[in-house]
Amino acid sequence: MKKAATAPLHLIPPPKRLRSTGARFALPALREILVPADLGAPGLDTARQLATEIGLATGHEPLATVHRISTSDTPAIVLGLARLPSPEHYRLRISPRGIDLRGGGAPGLFYAAQTLIQIVRQADRRHTIPTLTIDDGPDYPSRGLYHDISRGKVPTRATLLALIEKLAHYKINHLQLYIEHTYAFARHPDIWAGADPLTADDIRALDEHAARHHIDLVPSLSCFGHFYTALVSPRKQHLNELPIDAARLPFSWWDRMGHYTLDCCNPESLRLVRELILELRPLFRSRYFNICCDETFDLGKGRNAAHAARHGTGRLYLDFLNKLIRIVHEADATPMFWGDIVGNHPELVSRVRRPAIALDWDYSADLRDTKARLFKKAKLPFHICPGVSGWDRWINGLDTATENILRFARHGRRHRAAGLLNTDWGDRGHINCLGNSFHGFLLGAAAAWNTNGTAADAFDAAFARLELGDRTGRATALMRDAARQALVSWREFTFWLDPTPHHPTDSWDPATGLPAALLDINPRRAFAAADRLERIRDRFARLVPPGAAADPLAREEFLFGCHAQAVSNRLGAWLVCLARNKPAPKNAPPATAVADDLRRLEADFSPIWHARNRPSEYWRIKTTLLELARRLDFAALHH
Repeated sequence: MKKAATAPLHLIPPPKRLRSTGARFALPALREILVPADLGAPGLDTARQLATEIGLATGHEPLATVHRISTSDTPAIVLGLARLPSPEHYRLRISPRGIDLRGGGAPGLFYAAQTLIQIVRQADRRHTIPTLTIDDGPDYPSRGLYHDISRGKVPTRATLLALIEKLAHYKINHLQLYIEHTYAFARHPDIWAGADPLTADDIRALDEHAARHHIDLVPSLSCFGHFYTALVSPRKQHLNELPIDAARLPFSWWDRMGHYTLDCCNPESLRLVRELILELRPLFRSRYFNICCDETFDLGKGRNAAHAARHGTGRLYLDFLNKLIRIVHEADATPMFWGDIVGNHPELVSRVRRPAIALDWDYSADLRDTKARLFKKAKLPFHICPGVSGWDRWINGLDTATENILRFARHGRRHRAAGLLNTDWGDRGHINCLGNSFHGFLLGAAAAWNTNGTAADAFDAAFARLELGDRTGRATALMRDAARQALVSWREFTFWLDPTPHHPTDSWDPATGLPAALLDINPRRAFAAADRLERIRDRFARLVPPGAAADPLAREEFLFGCHAQAVSNRLGAWLVCLARNKPAPKNAPPATAVADDLRRLEADFSPIWHARNRPSEYWRIKTTLLELARRLDFAALHH
């Protein structure tokens, strides 16, 4: 076959070993996909997925058949197993005579097919693909995503099923959904009422779909700190470490994140958590269970203050952690837990009950809080947990996320981490749309598979091509530029409106009544950044036309995020101008126009939210946006 000049081949994750042989293979020549009988239904499913993709590319689907040898002389795709270093390793060979896919096991064969699908999607106009050989396998045996479904939004079942398929396509094999109160516990409707929670049927369906895609769906339940929804119930508020009448307090995003730790010395607390764990555990086939136990901020500051004074908060924490670990062991699972608290007490790490896995989280670009060395020294297995930097934002902080994910992946390999669990949190309402986190999700997948072979520039180009349909690579650069214009944080607006009595006083400016961080904004820069965001939005819309992106909703979510951040920048700028009695720049829109933009923003956000999510807590976002508009109107009219 004839050689031809073609565009670069982009693959996520980048393979460890790829050798191009310089020729081209014509996809229309394919007539069969041959599946050995011993591969069973999973092998046939993989073959049918390949047939569908080739059909989309060429207009003709090859026939997936169970055969050991080809029934014709025409080129075919042949699937099979081989002796490779692990079940997840694979070998892919494209030659002028046909295509051969081999896996060390069923997962490896599936991953070989996913790589071939990415290649097929980059076929040239004559429907040809390059001839090559790929020998590939993962660096991290566990490559995961941790997705928050408790801080504001609960995805629909369809959204989660589609997410599983996307993650599997990029060779993710581990998924956790963070639950504080968003599962319909049979005996505790006071915990989940009004949250549109997942049901047992939902979880069984997700678990089955995940297993078919070689993903371990791991239960994750907040069991110590972050117990807000339970502890504001009149029936359970007596289990709060802080002796407050929480049931009478208004809802608070700030309190929800910063307080509400279980009274770990009350036997009723342990009985409650045991019941929740034992109800959730049988719904999952996973051999792991994440008990969380992070950010127990109130520990030893209320009902257990005397105990903490005598024995220390570290000992208080460890004793309860080990009791929870024992429950998970009795439920025939290995516990995982966030390692921040025990990591702050190095002398206690060796006393964590085994087996257990610590989750070492750090979301900074410079890895200032990682405990990897400590866990390695204590011989406590651990996963490293970077983040996609989407919380408290309309659009993700791609620069921070990229540095964090790539550095942490290398750091984890040096210290022999057992896995990489990438995180996507939803602080204060989870305003960030799912599609805006895809860049971080896929970068985590790439870094976990091929740590040293994943570079930011090459990844950005691959993401633009595979996810956005952009051959120029400029779309990802626009996403990075947009993130740099996010000068005003959603966090400060929610802080300003929050009715909690527990505000830290040093975070407020008493003269203006605004959060101090909001007053640090330079209005001129914020207005200019807002204008730039709108220009970026227009350029992105032209570069990625409707229908170009692999997930059409992701395009609309990014465009919305740009506009929402522009409106947020203008709102923050106007609040500072009004509070400091300074004029806005001449080209700034009137404050009342910004207030109306907030109202339109809410109307635009509603269909975007509900396209992927249950109603869940959208009403809180709606209320917040409309209240911000009302307050801006009031401030402008009475200035």
